[in-house]
Formats: sequence, C-alpha cells, structure tokens
Amino acid sequence: MGINTGALYIIFIMIIITGFGYIASGPTPSQTPILTGPEVALNKNTTNKAQADLQLYNFGGATITPPTANLCTKGGVNKDPDALIAYTPAQASAVSSDGQISLWVSDNKQPYVAPNEEVTRSSGAIKFEGERDTTAPDGYRLEPQLYISPATLENNGKPYYPDFIRGDFNNGTPQNSFNYDVIPPDALPQKRYTVEFIWNVSEIGLTDNDYNIEFVARDGNENLGVKCITIRVYTPPAAESQGNQLPL
Repeated sequence: MGINTGALYIIFIMIIITGFGYIASGPTPSQTPILTGPEVALNKNTTNKAQADLQLYNFGGATITPPTANLCTKGGVNKDPDALIAYTPAQASAVSSDGQISLWVSDNKQPYVAPNEEVTRSSGAIKFEGERDTTAPDGYRLEPQLYISPATLENNGKPYYPDFIRGDFNNGTPQNSFNYDVIPPDALPQKRYTVEFIWNVSEIGLTDNDYNIEFVARDGNENLGVKCITIRVYTPPAAESQGNQLPL
C-alpha cells in the first residue's frame, strides 16, 4: 500500500520546519568547537629576531589600568612624557621571562644618556657604562632608567639601566648606533631623532607576575619624561624553548 499525497506533504513540511529550527539554534554542543589556551599574537612587526619570535599573551579578564604614581602625571619635573613615544610590551600585555622590554624616545635633538656611555655600533649593546650618577639641573639622572613599583624613582627605588641603546643619542656628544627596531603603530608622533632603549627581562630578574613599570628618560633638551604601565611576565611554555622548536 503506497503513501498518499497528504502524508507526503505533511512529512515535507516537518522536514522544512526541522531545517529552519537547526539553522536558528546552531549546531548541537557536541558539534561546537572548543577553543582552549591563551590568545596569542606573534610579534612579526620588528627587525629584531628575538622580539619577532616572542609570543605576546593577552591578559585574561578585566584590563589592568596603569599604576598611579606622583611622577607619572605630566607636570612638575615630568616636563616631557610625550618624548617617550612608544614601548613594548603594550599596556596590559605580557612578555616572556627571557624576552625584552623596549622604550622609544624621540625629539628634535638627540635624547640624552649618561656622559661617556659607549655603545657597540653594530648591535647597540652597552660597551662601557657611562657616568650614570650624573644628574641634570632638576636633580634626576641623565641615564634612562626602569623601575619596578613600589620601588619607583620617587620612592628611591633601584634603577635598572638599559642593556641596549639603538638609534641617535647624546652622551656628551651626538652619537648613533645600530638602528632601532620597528616602532609600534600606536606610537606618538616621531620627531627628527629617535632612540630605542632595551632591557632584558632576565637581567632585571622578573618572574611570573604582574608588574607596575616606571620608565624614566630624557629628551634632547635634558627635560625629564616619565611614563608608567602595567605588564605581565610569564615563563615560556616548552614549545617556545630552543630545544623544542621544529626544524626550518
């Protein structure tokens, strides 16, 4: 006995209704892909191989706001924070414990460093530490510094000096060394002379944690500039270590 036309019509209508319901509700939970792990963005916008291979992990949860410190606000001795045009990692981003922290300073004159500081021209590495205790008329050092809160400059904290100086700078006379890395796209306007100061995270001794960082540097007129950010330091997973990299 065959199926009559009315029954076929009802079956056809039910198939259409089921199809529309599937489209509206989406796949079943078992069909939905599960994404795991931290969001990762490879930093390829640089000429520095160590930084190009660095994985920058975004913070989970709410964005951490920069620390509030007396010198972090423009005004008073903090005359030219806008000379500090860029830094990596960015605010509320992260860097590996074997990575680097960079600060770019730009002005119409070469930004100042410690008198007689010598830099290897081919790499920007510090060849000879200058007179790093030398101060400007405002009483603060000429040499760029990085501080870890709460041991900030205003709290007489320990200064960390850069491991590399790349670009144009003034150590008593105008100098230049190995060219600086590509500046982040969200940087403030660049002026005639730019220098990049680089700190090795391992040299500072930072381990897995969140840190309030205070940058202190000079423009080309010896004016002080201070900026503060919050970053996270993480230990690279095994996949990032040299021994676990796939052959090219």
